[in-house]
Amino acid sequence: MNSKRWWWWAWLALCLGGTGGVSATERAASEAELKAQIQAVLVPSPYRLSPAARRGTIRYRLGERDAAVDWPWPQTGEQHASRTTAGLEVTVCRGCGHEAPPDADALRRYLAPTPWLQSDDRAIAGFARSAGVGSVDTRMRRLVAAVQERLSGPVIYADYHSAREALALRAGDCTEYALLLAAAARARGIPARVAAGVAYGSRFVGRAHAFGPHMWVQAWNGERWVSYDAGLGEFDAGHLALVVGDGSPDSLRGALRAIAGLRIEDAVGVLGEARAAD
Repeated sequence: MNSKRWWWWAWLALCLGGTGGVSATERAASEAELKAQIQAVLVPSPYRLSPAARRGTIRYRLGERDAAVDWPWPQTGEQHASRTTAGLEVTVCRGCGHEAPPDADALRRYLAPTPWLQSDDRAIAGFARSAGVGSVDTRMRRLVAAVQERLSGPVIYADYHSAREALALRAGDCTEYALLLAAAARARGIPARVAAGVAYGSRFVGRAHAFGPHMWVQAWNGERWVSYDAGLGEFDAGHLALVVGDGSPDSLRGALRAIAGLRIEDAVGVLGEARAAD
């Protein structure tokens, strides 16, 4: 497969789900091909990152090439990116970053339904009632559990399904987990946005000690954006966000090329925590 077609296929499958309307045989072949392409864009980890290390704060030193050079890394309350003489450094934590709070217009956008996050759909609204009452964190954790229970079918890579489609199909990969969680949060009045980047040891990419393409959700709790990951169960310092948006294919444009241009050169526990390796 030539490089132009490879990138088109990878973009189409991961971000646009362009395999609709094909036969079951063709879909199976596409699924196998896509799995191989996902393996090709994994970013090796220089160390085995223990669960204890990932629960703390990790500072990464990254190398960049091609589309990754000068990528506009988002600054969030959980991620701080800076370019130094030593290269690009990205620190991931639960509260070491800084992001200005959203204004009223932004919060309205992150509550509104979209063609991919159909939070006004009756089925999604009914599903979202499992959040119950309580703090944002309590409700989001209930929704995470509900999404995990609902999407209990096989991991399917071939399409990029909307939240409504994911709810009906009961299966998918990390994209469906994220879109359904974000739509359910919005349906319960919780502003939510979708983060896309890479995560360590994702069960969706079939390799333990590497970073693969991944998506998760950030919810506004009235003070800051907090990440929730229905696909992997927990957000931790093994998540590096390249894009923060509404989960639409347009919001992900260029991210896959940037991932392919990344190289993780070092990963160190900071703020008094041990080096991030076992």
